[in-house]
Amino acid sequence: MVKSVGKKLKLGGTSEKAGPLKKTAAAKKAKSNVSPKKASRTPMSISINSSHTPSELQAKLINAEKLHLKGQLKEAWALYQEILRQDPDHYAAIHGMGLIASQMKTFPMAIKLFENAIAVDGSNPRAYSNLANAQAAVGDSEQALKNYDKALSIDSGYVDAIKNRGLVRAELKQFKKALADFARVLELSPGYWRAHIYTANVLISMGKLDKALHAYELGLSANPNSAALCNNLGAILCSMGRFKVALPKLDRAIKINPQYAEAFNNRAVVLIGLKRNKEALVNYDQALTLKPGYQDAIMGKSKLQSSMSL
Repeated sequence: MVKSVGKKLKLGGTSEKAGPLKKTAAAKKAKSNVSPKKASRTPMSISINSSHTPSELQAKLINAEKLHLKGQLKEAWALYQEILRQDPDHYAAIHGMGLIASQMKTFPMAIKLFENAIAVDGSNPRAYSNLANAQAAVGDSEQALKNYDKALSIDSGYVDAIKNRGLVRAELKQFKKALADFARVLELSPGYWRAHIYTANVLISMGKLDKALHAYELGLSANPNSAALCNNLGAILCSMGRFKVALPKLDRAIKINPQYAEAFNNRAVVLIGLKRNKEALVNYDQALTLKPGYQDAIMGKSKLQSSMSL
């Protein structure tokens, strides 16, 4: 089977739950003694040391964000906690902890943290957008769409929110609305080539292969060194029976990324279409070497061997 390998939003839930959060005058706050993996169930009193100046808090925030960007999540989390001990209404620290919780896939905790951040500052579209991302991850698409809309009511040109709303709409088979979102992304950010992949994936779902092919070609013109786009172009051309045109696209994908198992699998399918069965077997073997247990390659190879009486 020819497989199109475009970038898609992965939605998934989690069984982990956030613990109770302490209330402040502004809103429920993220507790300073929770860890990224598990929320504490014991409320913690937060004392505020007035001797700390805003510049000291700002320095801690800068350090926390640097650690966060480097992927040192535990260290960043600890610094965000320190900031909240000094200022329980610190938007950036609460929001930063929400981002870490999302990265750790503790989405219920992330949802609570983003809600707390919004309670502190409801004017920042990032918090609504990231809340929507976490809600989408646990399958709450309806609330996710509402919060993407809220983010966009604050900043109508927020590309990430538009793109992610489009991905959720595509998952819900709201294809026309999803296409409108991806078109808006490309209007605002013409160089954002992944939007062409998202557009093509929706068009494939709608059965509009010629238009999907055009979308992939636009993406490839914007990013000629994308192995994924070359592979996807080859895959869709193969599904249309255009094997001779598909082959160089897959060759290009493999040249860019020699570890691309899906491209070897798709190349095998194209070679079968060109009656080059022995070469197809070699490509199936290469796909399985790179990705043992790859079901498409296993099934394709088995079917081909049966047809060749091997």
